[in-house]
Amino acid sequence: MKIKFVLKDTLELLKISPNQLSVKSGVRNNTVYDMIDDRTKRIDRKNLENIIRTLNEIGKKQGIKKKFSLEDVMIWVEE
Repeated sequence: MKIKFVLKDTLELLKISPNQLSVKSGVRNNTVYDMIDDRTKRIDRKNLENIIRTLNEIGKKQGIKKKFSLEDVMIWVEE
């Protein structure tokens, strides 16, 4: 079992780049790319909150009715 980052799929759904997410959320560009490439060893709670809040703001502006949550950033995978 392990945690898998699915942020890349969420960004594709929103049609935004990792850099756009980084700028809008205030989370370091390298941190966002590490999550996308599934290289993150640990994550700051505040960064997660900022990313999820930003995903919801972007989704709302795009007219997406989905409420983004932790599962849109990472999931638990049974191996």
